[in-house]
Amino acid sequence: MINSHAHLDFDEVNDRHIAQNAVAIVPSVSKQNWTDVQSYPYFALGIHPWMIKLHQPQDLEHLEYLIKCNNPVAIGECGLDYARDIDRKQQRHFFVSQLELAQKYDLPIIIHAVKSTEDVIFLLKKHPKVTGEIHGFSGSEQQANSLIKMGFYLGFGLQITNQQSKRLRDIVKNLPIESLLIETDDHPNPQDLSIVAEEIAELKQISVEKLITQCDNNAISLFRLS
Repeated sequence: MINSHAHLDFDEVNDRHIAQNAVAIVPSVSKQNWTDVQSYPYFALGIHPWMIKLHQPQDLEHLEYLIKCNNPVAIGECGLDYARDIDRKQQRHFFVSQLELAQKYDLPIIIHAVKSTEDVIFLLKKHPKVTGEIHGFSGSEQQANSLIKMGFYLGFGLQITNQQSKRLRDIVKNLPIESLLIETDDHPNPQDLSIVAEEIAELKQISVEKLITQCDNNAISLFRLS
């Protein structure tokens, strides 16, 4: 079972929390953990929108150097978060810079999009060769379908198990499983990935085995896992 987005390097999370026979994509969030994530077989390098205050423009140059030298499976985690009081122009600058790196090095991108999905779609249309994952998807069904048409996969985590998240659960019911990924984000419980898979399978009224097989194949295809 492939966990498409797991911050295994965070202090409260460590190797003992990896579910048995699970593979994880471990994204970085800033220059502070670019080195740490490289201890995992499948990692991504990027600058999270929450962390841009800690970075200077030259950090993007160092990021590019690390991408060239260290073979990440993706760029990220990066994106836009309009729920936070962070300068939006600066957020867009760092996001676009990382989109350009994804395009230049032919790597998928892992995107954090909160209350910003429309702007994310707008910027992605300017980089049509870039594909990737919108992790923890929280947009509308129309936005979901637009992103899928652009070749993006949508990641879902524990939020899907919240019965109050009716809109999100309804969206998942209607999406093709060929475009879904499952994830735990920064939740350390090793059972969480199975819980997410079981919930989505139940929503879509298919077997858990079929759901996991398809999501694994989606992750293998997107991140070119060997």
